[in-house]
Amino acid sequence: MTTSTPSSTLSLLPTPTHLPVVHHMVTIKLTLDNYLLWKAQIVPYLRGQHLFGFLDDSRPAPPPTINITTDEISKIQPNPEFQSWIIQDQMILSALISSLSENVLAYVVQCTTSREVWLTLERMFTAHSRARVMNIHYQLSTLKKGDSSIADYFHKFTGLIATLAAINKPLTDEEQISFLLSGLGSEFESFVTMVQMRTDLLSIEALYGHLLSHELHMAQAQPKVDLTLAGAHVASRGVSSSRGNRGGRFSNTSHTGSTSFSSGQRTNRGRSRGRGSSTNGSRPTCQVCGKFGHTALTCYHRFDNSYSSDSNMQALLAMPQPPVVGRRLIR
Repeated sequence: MTTSTPSSTLSLLPTPTHLPVVHHMVTIKLTLDNYLLWKAQIVPYLRGQHLFGFLDDSRPAPPPTINITTDEISKIQPNPEFQSWIIQDQMILSALISSLSENVLAYVVQCTTSREVWLTLERMFTAHSRARVMNIHYQLSTLKKGDSSIADYFHKFTGLIATLAAINKPLTDEEQISFLLSGLGSEFESFVTMVQMRTDLLSIEALYGHLLSHELHMAQAQPKVDLTLAGAHVASRGVSSSRGNRGGRFSNTSHTGSTSFSSGQRTNRGRSRGRGSSTNGSRPTCQVCGKFGHTALTCYHRFDNSYSSDSNMQALLAMPQPPVVGRRLIR
């Protein structure tokens, strides 16, 4: 037998909250590697719609039926609040499922309520989240500014801090400042000392402003080089170097020339000595009789076969002989 709900009761049913299309609000779908980012989007989204109580069980499901007593007659009827709760919960369930990737969706296909989906995902990624928290702490302890700017360094730092806050593992202000200062380079030693000596605790935002000012001050304190003067200096050095090289070549050439000239003089002198033994300077020496003043062609002893002397033979043997082609002498 079907029992109908009175129209007066239907008018008192709470109106379910219609959720906007979730993919317009949650841009990152849940995968096996980005649970923290996905949760950081889903939680404020549902809290803004006053619906996170369906997930943390602060708004549990009402009983499905109620007893209605009229004229001392008790009747069991469906609970209209339960029906309204079911409608709202299924909307949340649909929003959650639409934000899951296909790989993760396979783990929650058997879930029938939004809380079941939430708890299943939380159990899946709890161990992963714990490892992720440890990894973030390690990244914070090893994060260094290096050659990057203060803005880039602070952006990386705040990204890690925000990730910890999104998984309900936020750092205190003292811990944040300690991690931030420990990653600065040696050029910020005076700044770190100044911050540590302060009696009041700076906020992260105020500390960031001071770091930017300190970085700007260091940049202005560095000596500037006039590129125009530097270019002129390099050009003048190049001209001087080229002149020096040319001077070196001239010196080498002169030196080489003098060396060649000296060598030529020595060679000529040697040749003069050689000719001197046969010609005595400008006076020729006879190859037959060995006397100065004439040559063998004009010597009257050249046809005298009986003429010979030991000194003449020694002079003849000491003289270099010209090459002979056929029977003709080459002079």
